[in-house]
Amino acid sequence: MAPADPSSDQWNELPLPGIISHFNISKKTGKLTIDSTAASRDLLFVDGELRATRSNSEREKLGSWLVSQKILSEARKQGALLIQEGSDAPPLGHMLVARGVISTEDLEHHLERLAVTILERATAEGHHRCIFEEGLPDGQLDTLPNLSTPQLILIASRALPGKDCQRQALGGLEQLVTRNGPLDAIVQAFSLTVPESVFLGKLHRSQTLARLKEISALGDDVFYPTAYSLKVAGLISFSSRPQRQASVQVPTQATLPSKPEGPGFTKLRPDTERSEALRLSANLKSMNHYDFLGIKPQDSYQEIFDAWDTLRQRFDPSRSTEDHLSDLESQLRSICEHAKEAYGVLSSPVDRPRYDRMLRTAVETGHANRSSTVPGTSTALRARESLVRENLRQIDRLVRTGDMFTAIRLLEQVCDLDPQPAHLVKLAKLMLVNPKWASRALEKLRRAVEIDPTFVDGWLTVAEYWRSQKNKERERKALEQALAAFPGHAETATLYRALVGGQELSRFLDRVQKSTRSGS
Repeated sequence: MAPADPSSDQWNELPLPGIISHFNISKKTGKLTIDSTAASRDLLFVDGELRATRSNSEREKLGSWLVSQKILSEARKQGALLIQEGSDAPPLGHMLVARGVISTEDLEHHLERLAVTILERATAEGHHRCIFEEGLPDGQLDTLPNLSTPQLILIASRALPGKDCQRQALGGLEQLVTRNGPLDAIVQAFSLTVPESVFLGKLHRSQTLARLKEISALGDDVFYPTAYSLKVAGLISFSSRPQRQASVQVPTQATLPSKPEGPGFTKLRPDTERSEALRLSANLKSMNHYDFLGIKPQDSYQEIFDAWDTLRQRFDPSRSTEDHLSDLESQLRSICEHAKEAYGVLSSPVDRPRYDRMLRTAVETGHANRSSTVPGTSTALRARESLVRENLRQIDRLVRTGDMFTAIRLLEQVCDLDPQPAHLVKLAKLMLVNPKWASRALEKLRRAVEIDPTFVDGWLTVAEYWRSQKNKERERKALEQALAAFPGHAETATLYRALVGGQELSRFLDRVQKSTRSGS
């Protein structure tokens, strides 16, 4: 039970996710300071919502974070901090945006990642003292606008070390567990891990923690931390078995769900199971995710979970000890891996619509099951490659006719299907025609050079953008990346020489050559 007094020493004995959950439920506004041997960190709450985190550790400040993420050099960070020493200087992030070092969108992304990292470290390190101060001054920066407090509690809970404190916080195994809402609604609202999905998917109705542990087939190291995370995030509720009220029905063996669960799933006839295992393993790459799991595109998230859960148990590699599956261990393992991948896509509110769109596009253009004579290539892969080629031809036609908006939309679909650096750079170039899309274009370029850091055309396009913005420093860095990838590239050398002079070009190429020799 949480202490009533927010300043009570009893807070020091509770895991951090439990404290955050209490403040969320009681709608507290104020600052929670968590002191550990490594750092002192603040969590800022507004009406119970966790809206920002701060730390006195140098490595958890924005400047150091941006250096660690390769956004800033150490020298540039120090220079910015020197400028910032004046009392009326703007915050570092605002200064970097104003100078074109980082876009507003990217700054918000890094502030959120830093805030989450501070929360995870505060949880993982434990705490020696917690102090809560009521109230906050006006104008506090919200660095977590895209994450709900229950989602942040889940994230923090996953960082909690060990399982003993979670198991102790849960209480006895005879408690009844209830899911707080339909699985479909929870999946739409939260980003869940696979064990969390398994736990929630098994809760068709209230049942004891002991029974849930049995049918989920999760080991102790996973089960107890998962149950604790879902409990403090408010996704499940615990209640005691009623003992005195005879009118309240307790689930018994007779009232348990009739559908197969956990280790008790219904097995097929041995010859049928063997045939099904051979069929699925032979068609892994030629079946779409819905067909593989044996479900329909309109099925709910609960139905998707149930189909995956049955498949993963029916074809668990451990069943290769049974006579009819004794020579199919590798096939069983492939089936389970592919089923997990399918479930990961179809259980995601972000990935599932994108996957559905891809399937519809393939059908509409007649490429869903086109055959090919290329050996060793699956039907689905050939269909995707053919669809990409056809879409690229259509994009070129749209560009020639001046329909840039449709071309961009279609090219975004191509990049979803086949995120090749060349496609991403082409998309970025089309987006840069409209200055309002510059930040989106830069994101595509960043993704292209992350996929292939030696992709010269990507770096040249980055340099071209910064040249249009008259930012010589960032243009120079992009050209240096291109030269490092391909020192003999004539166009890059010409552009670099025009920017900094022939002498600097020679010096840089010498450094690249020395670095290459020392690396080999």
